[in-house]
Amino acid sequence: MDEKLRTSGVQVIGDIAWGTHFCQFYRTQEELVNVVCPYLKAGLEGNELCIWALPRDFETKKEAEEPLRRTIPKLDIYLEKGQMEIISYKDRYAEKEIPDSKKALENLIKKADYALLNGYSGLRLVQDTSWLKNDWKNLTGYEEELDIAIENRRITALCTYSSGKFDTDETIYAALSHRFVLVKKEGNWEKVENPRLKKAEERVIQPSGEVETKTEEENENLKKLLEERTVELTEAYKSLKVNEKQFLQIRKMTHIGNWKWDILTGELHWSDEVYRIFGRDPERFKATCDAFLGSVHPDDREYLINSIKKDFDEQIRNIDYRIVLPDGEERTVRTRVEITFDEENQPVRAEGIVQDITELKRIEKALQEREEQYRAFFENSMDAVLFASPDGTIHAANKAACKTFGMTEEEIIRAGRNGIVDQSDPRLKPSLEERDRKGRFKGEINHKRKDGTIFPGEVSTALFKDKNGLMKIVIIIRDITERKKVEEVLRKSEEHYRMLFTNMTEAFFLGEIILDRDGKPYDYRFLEVNPAFEFHAGVKGEKVLGRSHLEVFQKADPTVIEKYGQVASSGKPAHFEFFTHLTNRFLDIYAFSPEKGKFAAIFRDITGRKKIEEKTRQRAEEMETLMEVAPVAIWIGHDPQCNNITGNRMANELYESEVGENVSVNSNPVRRFFKNGHELTVDELPMQKAALKDINVRDEEIDVLLPSGELRTLLGSASPLHDADGNVRGSISASIDITQRKKVETELTETLDNLESLIKGRTAELEKAYSSLKESEKKLAEAQKMAHIGNWDWDLVTNKIYASDEMCRIFGLDPQEFDASYEAFLNYVHPADRDHINAIYRAVLDGKELVGMDYRIVSANGQERVVHGQGEVTFDRENIPVRIRGTVQDITERKRTEKALELSEERYRIIAEQTGQLVYDYNVEEDTAHWAGNIEEITGYTPDKFRNMNLQSLISLIHPEDEKKFLEKYERFRTYGGTYRSEYRFKIENGEYIYVEDQGVGLKDAKGEIKRILGTIKDITERKKAEKSFANIEAARKREIHHRIKNNLQVISSLLDLQAEKFKNKKNTGDADVLAALKESQNRVMSIALIHEKLHESKGTDKLDFSPYLMKLVESLFQTYKIGNKDLSLDMDLEENIFFNIDVAVPLGLIVNELVSNSLKYAFQGRDKGIIKIRLNRGENGKTVSSKHENRKEGYGSTNFILTVSDNGVGISEGFSMEDSDTLGTQLVTALVDQLDGKIDLKKDSGTEFIIRFSIPEKK
Repeated sequence: MDEKLRTSGVQVIGDIAWGTHFCQFYRTQEELVNVVCPYLKAGLEGNELCIWALPRDFETKKEAEEPLRRTIPKLDIYLEKGQMEIISYKDRYAEKEIPDSKKALENLIKKADYALLNGYSGLRLVQDTSWLKNDWKNLTGYEEELDIAIENRRITALCTYSSGKFDTDETIYAALSHRFVLVKKEGNWEKVENPRLKKAEERVIQPSGEVETKTEEENENLKKLLEERTVELTEAYKSLKVNEKQFLQIRKMTHIGNWKWDILTGELHWSDEVYRIFGRDPERFKATCDAFLGSVHPDDREYLINSIKKDFDEQIRNIDYRIVLPDGEERTVRTRVEITFDEENQPVRAEGIVQDITELKRIEKALQEREEQYRAFFENSMDAVLFASPDGTIHAANKAACKTFGMTEEEIIRAGRNGIVDQSDPRLKPSLEERDRKGRFKGEINHKRKDGTIFPGEVSTALFKDKNGLMKIVIIIRDITERKKVEEVLRKSEEHYRMLFTNMTEAFFLGEIILDRDGKPYDYRFLEVNPAFEFHAGVKGEKVLGRSHLEVFQKADPTVIEKYGQVASSGKPAHFEFFTHLTNRFLDIYAFSPEKGKFAAIFRDITGRKKIEEKTRQRAEEMETLMEVAPVAIWIGHDPQCNNITGNRMANELYESEVGENVSVNSNPVRRFFKNGHELTVDELPMQKAALKDINVRDEEIDVLLPSGELRTLLGSASPLHDADGNVRGSISASIDITQRKKVETELTETLDNLESLIKGRTAELEKAYSSLKESEKKLAEAQKMAHIGNWDWDLVTNKIYASDEMCRIFGLDPQEFDASYEAFLNYVHPADRDHINAIYRAVLDGKELVGMDYRIVSANGQERVVHGQGEVTFDRENIPVRIRGTVQDITERKRTEKALELSEERYRIIAEQTGQLVYDYNVEEDTAHWAGNIEEITGYTPDKFRNMNLQSLISLIHPEDEKKFLEKYERFRTYGGTYRSEYRFKIENGEYIYVEDQGVGLKDAKGEIKRILGTIKDITERKKAEKSFANIEAARKREIHHRIKNNLQVISSLLDLQAEKFKNKKNTGDADVLAALKESQNRVMSIALIHEKLHESKGTDKLDFSPYLMKLVESLFQTYKIGNKDLSLDMDLEENIFFNIDVAVPLGLIVNELVSNSLKYAFQGRDKGIIKIRLNRGENGKTVSSKHENRKEGYGSTNFILTVSDNGVGISEGFSMEDSDTLGTQLVTALVDQLDGKIDLKKDSGTEFIIRFSIPEKK
């Protein structure tokens, strides 16, 4: 045989000889191909016939070809010429065929001979023999026969085993059947030699040397050896008795019992632990087959009997079934059965062990329920959910995904990522990079449907590992097309709001209340201010934003801060007036709260109004004082008929009346009145005459005959008094006794005239102030495992440790290899857990009891396992620990199951959190719910506090106004099933309400009744706020439109009134005059309409580019008035980029209309040629034309403008004066210039030239 070494292709193995038989344990498919592919590649390159008999991990040969092709680029050539064979598990064995190991070896030898006959160097085999796992005798026999078969042949064999299918014993048995084992430890492959085979090999390859045959010496040695073995057997017997006692103790500590059943006699024996597991008293309960079956759950008895019968034929090892304890508690146990047969192959005895696996079953059930929850969420999610690989391969899609993309699930899987994602989206590549870097991604990516349409999608992705350890991705996609539309509408609305916010004349700011330690407001922070705020407060916005009032102004009025605090906390608006010492102004303030803790304030300067009110108050005080101190008799009639008249002090003295006495003739006719000798009637008296006829009576002399008989002559006047609507409400009269005071007649008359004028002026000022107040109030009214257990005994005095064989196997050791010391044991403990074990050891030495613990070990073969240790300490009379006995149980599989449950929980949590909502699983019968998702973020409650939330708790947090509607929908859903959706307000932890959208689906039992409800709750408060904000903005926009239309209609109405006034005094008005008047009115209305046309073309701005408008206006007038063959030309010099708002553009347009129309009609009568010139430009920014713009605040200034309209026509007569003109056009121009607060000059040198100067305030 050729002893030349072969290249293995695996670095950790190196070169191997023919006849090498080794194995590999792998956890994932990736670990399997990492060894197999290079191993086969080296064989193909070494001219070997290579065969790979696939394990069950690969369902088809195509799946195995993919990783091979990546390592072996010429794989197809090798397959075609037959040098490489891939055999699937299904191709090797029929559906229920039992594999034959003898036949498999015969086929292997035939293949090796075939390889040599066809020129190959030999045969390289990769196979999976786990199909022999259920029959260890067959498996180990096959492996030994395989060793013998390939030992002297050109064959190398690699056996691959999935570590997840083997327990610790099985792994050790498999490893001992091979030359060496490949295992992965801490990310690297390690080669673990078989110590038994290695020693045998070393003995075989040692030189034979010289063998001396000394028979006598050998006999002596044999006798000595026999004596030694006799002593050893005696000691072993003693140890065996001790071990039996310890074994009983172990079974008690680990709750594992053993039993025996004599099938021929029917006798059944239970250990004490079995009695404890079944909850029975050994003294009272007799263990028989019938009694045993009576403890088995009724639903599991038939299964258990059939399983035991089947065990007679197929050697089934483990049986799981339920038992019922005397107290009614159900437990799940696992029995391992071993059958003994007689010479005729008939079963005569069965024995085994029983272990309580209730807790393990509970974990498995929890895992299954979590999988059901995940599946329900996947199927019923309103969002598209995909499962894919990082390379873009899609493995599954839910119904919502099919609906979103307009494809079936198969079409989505075929399309892959490239088929459903817009590859031109520049955000795609960064999103993939972020996902690979952080393990998750959340953002927006454009997607495409089956019909090619592109739609925006909100994407949440997260990486996780599947059960094979491969990376997978969960992708959640939400179509946000409608949301994008709403956002666009909101953006436009925000633009309109921002325009209004920027250009409103009232000052506005948004503030946030700052509280002291006692929770009282003491300051506030500026969050947003508008330009008008800067003007009124005299400070730039950037200096106040983000800062508090006290930081900016150092002082604050506590009363105002208290009012702002009340508004921010209660949500109720407030309206008040306040004098600020910062600017020495009176402010009218309206405050409201957009959200708790914040307030918005709108204020305007009412200092002028306050001055007027103060003056009015002063005047009223002066009037009252005047009436009392003035040496004039003053009477006031308090009703239109003057039935109640009272006077001042002087009047009472003059009339000989008491204070407050009614001196009206209508009710107290004790005085008589005469004029020029004629006795006056009531209607002829001055006060009655003034009131009844609504006239002023002046300087009437009347003689009064007093009750005393004295006759006095009075000189007096009377005037009517009017209410707000102009109706007479009474009269006032003032008189002096001119009998004695003729000399001061002139002075008194003047005083009375001044008094009358003052009263009228103050009355008008009060009416104007009242009207302004009402308008301001109107503007301000808005709101807005079977057990693998070993035992040990540690003598603390001698520091010797006894370890059972099972414990040695758990640690991957032969019993002869175990170094019976604490230090040797510690070497097998995982480095990270050694400090913990040492701490427990030290605590025991200090006299503390030993408690159960879980820790990790690294077995001799390098495999990491998790074990559970338990023990008890023996103390001497001085309470010093002298011995510790205990057990070690391998709980690796249980830990894996728990980890799988945690992984499932984590995957479920990730999916729930990625949706940005709450996910619940409500048990209708138990009235309990399981919650997941962003609980604290949405509700403010901690997850522990929220976990007890059931239906009634949920209803108690629904807004009272929404509770009835919610219950109606819930009852209808309980009755008819299907799905439901409800929106309601939900009280969160801080007491506030948020809007939520609740969607659920019912899971029914076999009777069709809903037993569970799975659903989601999503916070939609922001959406509701956006809808409300949009509605408010729309309402404000409509009010503004109506306001502008009303103003323009008012202007038109006024123009028509003026036009009608023109004909009022004409007796004969011809049709031509009426047509001409209508034509003039039409041109004026056209000038206003043209402004709105230009504003419409400007797409939303409220300012007009005036020069293009002016050109179009004048051109239109030329078309209207140009008559006959007259050669009239137009010269326009208009500066560009002059913008006016509508309040300036309308009057200015009307002025140009009047002046140009006038020139076209009258300037060129009798002439064939003429020119009209129009100039519009900015003037020098010196002194402003308008006085009302001179005292503007910092940041504002005025721009001067000059408009010139001239012609070279016949001109205007020398005696013409703008002030005295009675023509409608001239009066209209004069009034419009006054409205602009401008000045107009008229030049008559050559033709006519009108020069109009005006100023416009602008922000610097």
